[in-house]
Amino acid sequence: MTTSAQSIAAERKRSAGSDFVFDRPSPPASNQITLFPPDNGSNSSLRTLSPSRKTSLGLHLIYQPSATSCVDIVFIHGLGGDSRKTWSRDHNPELFWPGLWLPLETELERARIFTFGYNANFRPGEARSMASITDFAKELLFDLRFGKTNDGDKFGIGETPLIFVTHSMGGLLAKKACLLGQNDEHYKDLARSISAIIFLSTPHRGSNLAEILNKILVVSFQSARNFITDLNRSSMALEEINEQFRHIAPRMSIWSFYETLPTLIGPRKMMVLEKDSAILGSSKEISRPLYADHHGVCKYSSPEDANYLSIRNALGTLVEEITREVDVSADQAMDESQTLQGLFPSFFEHDDDLNRYNRLWIEGTCEWILDETGMSDWISTHEGCHLIWFSAAPASGKSVLSAYVVTALQQRYLAPQYFFFNFGDQQKRSVTNLLRSIACQIAKENRAFRRGLLDLSKQGLRVDKADASVIWHKVYENLLFKMEHQRPFFWVIDALDECDSPKLLLDLIRTCSSSSVPLRIFIASRQMESIQMGVAKAARSLRLTKLEKHSLDHNAQDIQRLVEQEVGHMRGSEQIKNMVIQKILARAEGNFLWTRLVLDEIVYCHTASGIQETLDEFPSDMQKLYNRMEHAILRLPHRSSRLLSATLLRWTIGARRPMSLRELSQALEPDFPEILDLKSTISDVCGQFIRVDASDYVTMIHRTAREYLVQPRETELFVDVQANHEALCIKTISALLSSRITSDTVDKDAASQSYLLYAATSWMYHLKASKSWSDKVLDAVVAFFQGGAFPLWVHLLSRTGHLDVLMKTSKSLASFVALVRKEDASKNPLLRRLSDLQLLDQWAVDLIKIVAKFSVSLLKYPRAIYGLVSPFSPETSALHQQPQCKNDKDLCVVGDLDSSWTDRLARISLPDGFEAYKLACAGHHVAVLGAKGHIIVWDSQTFMEVHAVEHGEPVTSIALNAQGDKLATYGLQTTKLWTIPSGGILSSVSNNMEARAITLSFTNNDARILAGFDDRAVRFFDVGETEKKWRYLHATLFKEPLTAEAAANSPTCVAFSRDGSYAGVAYRGFPLSIWSLETGVCVNRCNRAQGTDFFADQYTAGWYVTWRFVWNPVTDHVIGFYADGFVFKWHPLTGEHQEAQAYANDVTASSDGKLFLSSTSTGIVKVWGFADFSIIYQLSSDDLLIGLAFSPDCLRFYDLRCGMVNSVNAWEPNSLLRFSDTDEAVSDLASETAISMSIGQASEARLEQFEAISAIAACPDGKCVCVGTDDGSVQLRSMNGSDTVEVGKFNNFLEVNHLAWSQNLQFIVAADLSGDILLSQIEITDYGHLTQSPQIVPLKNPKLDLEEQVIHEILFNSNASLLLIVASQSGHIWSLEDASLRISGRITDAKLRKWVSHPTHQELLLGIGCADVRIFGWQDLLECREPISYLHIHSARQDEVLVSDINSDVDTATKLLKSTNLVAPGPSSEKVRAIVTQDLKYILVRLSSNDSFTGCGRFFVLPMSELEPIRAGVNGTDTSLVRSAVIPDDVSSRVRIALAVLPGDRFVFLDWDLWVNSYTMVDFAHQSASHGTLSKPPRHQGNEGDKSVQRHYFVPDDWAMGGSLDLCSMTADGTLIYPRDDKLSMIKANLSAPAFRRGSSTL
Repeated sequence: MTTSAQSIAAERKRSAGSDFVFDRPSPPASNQITLFPPDNGSNSSLRTLSPSRKTSLGLHLIYQPSATSCVDIVFIHGLGGDSRKTWSRDHNPELFWPGLWLPLETELERARIFTFGYNANFRPGEARSMASITDFAKELLFDLRFGKTNDGDKFGIGETPLIFVTHSMGGLLAKKACLLGQNDEHYKDLARSISAIIFLSTPHRGSNLAEILNKILVVSFQSARNFITDLNRSSMALEEINEQFRHIAPRMSIWSFYETLPTLIGPRKMMVLEKDSAILGSSKEISRPLYADHHGVCKYSSPEDANYLSIRNALGTLVEEITREVDVSADQAMDESQTLQGLFPSFFEHDDDLNRYNRLWIEGTCEWILDETGMSDWISTHEGCHLIWFSAAPASGKSVLSAYVVTALQQRYLAPQYFFFNFGDQQKRSVTNLLRSIACQIAKENRAFRRGLLDLSKQGLRVDKADASVIWHKVYENLLFKMEHQRPFFWVIDALDECDSPKLLLDLIRTCSSSSVPLRIFIASRQMESIQMGVAKAARSLRLTKLEKHSLDHNAQDIQRLVEQEVGHMRGSEQIKNMVIQKILARAEGNFLWTRLVLDEIVYCHTASGIQETLDEFPSDMQKLYNRMEHAILRLPHRSSRLLSATLLRWTIGARRPMSLRELSQALEPDFPEILDLKSTISDVCGQFIRVDASDYVTMIHRTAREYLVQPRETELFVDVQANHEALCIKTISALLSSRITSDTVDKDAASQSYLLYAATSWMYHLKASKSWSDKVLDAVVAFFQGGAFPLWVHLLSRTGHLDVLMKTSKSLASFVALVRKEDASKNPLLRRLSDLQLLDQWAVDLIKIVAKFSVSLLKYPRAIYGLVSPFSPETSALHQQPQCKNDKDLCVVGDLDSSWTDRLARISLPDGFEAYKLACAGHHVAVLGAKGHIIVWDSQTFMEVHAVEHGEPVTSIALNAQGDKLATYGLQTTKLWTIPSGGILSSVSNNMEARAITLSFTNNDARILAGFDDRAVRFFDVGETEKKWRYLHATLFKEPLTAEAAANSPTCVAFSRDGSYAGVAYRGFPLSIWSLETGVCVNRCNRAQGTDFFADQYTAGWYVTWRFVWNPVTDHVIGFYADGFVFKWHPLTGEHQEAQAYANDVTASSDGKLFLSSTSTGIVKVWGFADFSIIYQLSSDDLLIGLAFSPDCLRFYDLRCGMVNSVNAWEPNSLLRFSDTDEAVSDLASETAISMSIGQASEARLEQFEAISAIAACPDGKCVCVGTDDGSVQLRSMNGSDTVEVGKFNNFLEVNHLAWSQNLQFIVAADLSGDILLSQIEITDYGHLTQSPQIVPLKNPKLDLEEQVIHEILFNSNASLLLIVASQSGHIWSLEDASLRISGRITDAKLRKWVSHPTHQELLLGIGCADVRIFGWQDLLECREPISYLHIHSARQDEVLVSDINSDVDTATKLLKSTNLVAPGPSSEKVRAIVTQDLKYILVRLSSNDSFTGCGRFFVLPMSELEPIRAGVNGTDTSLVRSAVIPDDVSSRVRIALAVLPGDRFVFLDWDLWVNSYTMVDFAHQSASHGTLSKPPRHQGNEGDKSVQRHYFVPDDWAMGGSLDLCSMTADGTLIYPRDDKLSMIKANLSAPAFRRGSSTL
């Protein structure tokens, strides 16, 4: 052994701290034959050896890394081999390289290493084995899947990637294991984890020596071995393995090493395995020879052995690649976990209840439940769905028993999910929250489910908002129940009797019979008739086991253990203790609560007689016991103690959720200040009604105690539920009105104000739960909204992430106002508080709008509620008039403000000539199809264009997948699949048919495209196919019978159900038919039984023509409209039918199935509630509607309109927002029916026609604004929005796209899309009264021959004598003095430049490009000098402005160019914007991507002093380079829209959060004399403490929609001019005021 090998071995032993024991080699027998190779010196085939000797069979862990392993490596020996000796040269344990050398290799230190041994002995005299390669493979799979450590812990192989290293026949065994595992449910996950196999001399095609070996065995009076027969050349076993393995080999990394030396076989040497048999032949296989014989390919002399190094390098490469992927996966898992926590913020940590009940468990109790009939099968069997209902009397320990079942399952590694209903906690009594909790628990454990759930979230499912039916359908039925998961999921549900709607839950559980995943459900509850009926219904489809324990002795042993344990700690003799035990057990009657209460009583007894007296007086009946406890409180000597007791009981009973001791202490402070020890006080004054758990939360001792206290009776401890909620509502509001609460206290320690947060999130709950009103409540609510508490409340909710409370408050206010008005109806009108009710009505609307329009900004910057939100609300809104929300001196908005909240979120104008006719929405994208095969895709959050897809031919149908990241388009000749937003083509399929697709759909997890055609056929193609082509799904689909009454012609509509199980088809001459896509059979036809007299010609033999329909994605109803003017819903399987009279020509359903839209060609859109077929919202307009779509989250809808301007509109009416909020039912008694949400009367809105602003030019002195509109109108508008004067109008009514106002204020020029130009002279004497003062004189309009070029820019020179018109590749100078064309010149890159009149040389014109500046003369349009390049140098210090140090030396400049490696941006990829500083010293240039959504841009500051009109070559000083400074990357990356450079070099911009920021640039006047560099600004510190970047105010999200951002501008005094549709708003802000900062105490 070499020194190196010895040192490595010694180091390995020291680091591992373990001793390896190996069998010493036996002397070879005289008849021993060496083949494949005979490494095993053992003569035993037994798996168990004596304690002094380790077995070589089975799976052995030989190295466990100290850190978490990321990959497992398993070594598999060959024929006659051994799990250790095969890998040890000369069978020397000190040369066992897998265990001694590999762990010390750096790249393998995170790998866990195993060896596997199996009985492949073949020598004469060995025990006969009938095993085959298949048997060995099964043995390997079993040990990998179920193997355990010596401590009994599972190895968990398959949870990380797995690598096999195999020698000889071991490679065949590994291949067979892969094949068996992928088809066996027990091993599928394990098989998927196999990522690589290293083959060392594996006989893939067998060996002729196998036949020789079997003959020798026969001669030796031994039977031939099956596994040796399998090794024969071209054996059936090998051919089968190779044929099957070639299909899965491409997904693995295959490495094959083969021998090159002959092996000693008996007396001579020969090649055991030829190269052709040792190489698999896979396309991705890596092969290499080893200088070794068949034995030596797996045994090495030292760590420097060349063969070892080859194997080590192969393993190192594999592990490095896997580690990189695992690290990425770990990061993804972390991201997924964080996202999951965001989806389930209230349920991510869910162990509190389990821990609480486990603390009450007594060792030895509850074990009997596992021996009950059916429980064993419930735990052990893995097929179907099995429900166990355990019912018992109240207070009999059901919750502790349920917790025990959970723990028992956890100890069996069965990972149960559980939920404990609790009527005293609003969050723990709803079915919806149970489903959320169980889904969260499954997602934390199961990666496939977690990713599916996150995909649903990306598709728009809001689990935190969806109701129980939606969650069940989408998360459980469509996701969980369709997973490939053989092991059952175990659900333990406790206290179903405390659920708001047990019937709903049992109805849902009944549908579990359709689950492909086995389910085990354990439900514990009291015996209730409604639950018993629901369980009986569930038994019709599920296996049911009832465990009904209503006798008094089923838990007698458990109670006995409890009593013995507690009494054992008592003082006194054994005789007394036995007496106590016997008396308690005799009267317990199975009631744990009674037992615990009596044990608590006798603890305070000090004498045996006292104990005897207590036991005798203690009632056995719980009602009498509660009465005794109540009288004990009423006998307290101090009135203050009794009052405190009553208050504590009222808080505990009425609280929205259990309150902590700290919360309760703060709640009591106004009436009971300075309670010394509240926990002890509760014990002293509340008897045993209230308990404090281990987490210091205060709850009722039991639900039955609560029921006793709320029963009407003449006592001061009686709790009137409604009156109590009314009192708590006033108390919580009073806490928020406290003068001690300031914005600073909220900011500094919001979490510590625990009761304050409870009050902020609960007062509306108490308001709604009171179900009555009084003047005191009304006074409190009005005072809350009128005073300073409101902004503090919003601040606190924003700070703690509870803005959804505003939605709940809106609903509570609406219900409260309706209740008051109902009560007021009988009052004298003079006594009605109409103004107060009107105020609350306004707030009910405003609260919804605050969430819809400002939630993003408020959640990021909670203090924005103080003065930054109110100015952007309508003047008539309550929010705008709230005095504490205003800050007029620093921010005000004037101009065309909305008089009321608008429902339209955005309007996207479509390009001229774009004939749109289809609309689609999914994920975060909205797509519109044009008639010529153009598809435009927008981001649905920002409404910025993401991509424009060109199919290349007319398209008949489009579809987005559920995530919105794939788009399918069906053209006349081809079908294409695109990736969004990049717009790349994923695949293309030829449409070799004359039929046209009516509808497209993604199915099978986007792996298949399904289409319905106008030739009455359904076809599909699979995306993953190599040769894609359309195929018939079923030839029988849509083959309708021909009858005398009906004939199926070309379909008018085809639609697929959400899960792809059914297809519906409608015709003009045949009834709507539903077909099964699985069987190709017609399921049902919509034969409407009755009709109307309208459109009588459409009625034939009991059916009506259905024009259009859609599927309800949750209930599988069909929603459509008949030709006679009726909208209907119909379930094809149950026959349920409902209709309402309403004309429609389009219909679509929301993804949650709760709503659907209908529209008419006359512009009316109606939003319907699906459940009751009621209209909840109506939108009227005069436009032609041609498309409808819901957003995935169901909070908005889109329409596609054709009018004066074709557009896509996004709508967010209050009705949808209110409807979407699934506030948990407020009820003090369990409801057996779902509580319907009251929406009130349908709200209506009308869309008035308007012409949007398309261009803006502010007056140079900032006193008014000129605007151009979509219809070609040019107008003057005052800065306060009061006056509008028309300057002129283009006759062709096309959009005005360019405007310019001369510096001398005398001229305005406009250009429209056709290239027409409108020139006017103007004089304004009174800017305050525009309608009276302006003198407007039309001038001769320039007429240019643009040769089909487009105008890109228009610009006046400084004295307004000349006008520049820039076209695509030319420039034109128009003289205003003689109204003639002065000059035209060709400028090839004219459209790629920003044109600016030179600030200091009035005769010059600057054309600023993406890499240089060109200087032209105004008079002749000739270039004055060579283009001047501006450059910058990147530095690691990105937090500072860096300036190019460019001397006048051309050589130096050239060197600089080379050293910077600066690549000039492509002219087609970037656009240029430029802003001249107010002191005229610099130009700020922005280069940004043409895709404004993704391009953040780069900023250069160019000094005007270096843009001088020096002719090329003059005095040899022209270097064609200009020094430039660069805005730091951390600033420029934040810029979305550059607005202005104000005095003091303050660069003002809108960031990506739509905040107005200012950045203090460097003072470039101070230059270094020695280097010519420019001075630098203060070091950038980030947003919070940064002196150079300041945030001032934000613009609401809905203001940024539809291209408004590109038109906004800023005047010299910092006023932001902002267009919205046809409105123009001016935002006046004091940008010199202290900047807004998240943690500041002032604005």
